[in-house]
Amino acid sequence: MDISGFGLKSAILIVLVLFVRFAVEKITLNSWDHSHDWTEMLHFIIIGITVVVVAIPEGLPLSVTLSLAYSVKKMLKDNNLVRKL
Repeated sequence: MDISGFGLKSAILIVLVLFVRFAVEKITLNSWDHSHDWTEMLHFIIIGITVVVVAIPEGLPLSVTLSLAYSVKKMLKDNNLVRKL
């Protein structure tokens, strides 16, 4: 499993757990404040997005290296490799 897939799955799991905790808390206390509760739900979504943004760049250097190696190999096959700029 790659790190970006793990980050996405963990972000979804975190947001779902936070929403369940929020719903249980509101049902047990029987209180709903529209302005505060919507901002709290938005905060849960932002936490999930933050987890995804932090997890995805871990796999970025590997993907860039692989794409550059593939491009150099393809250019070498076409006799189009530049050695000096």
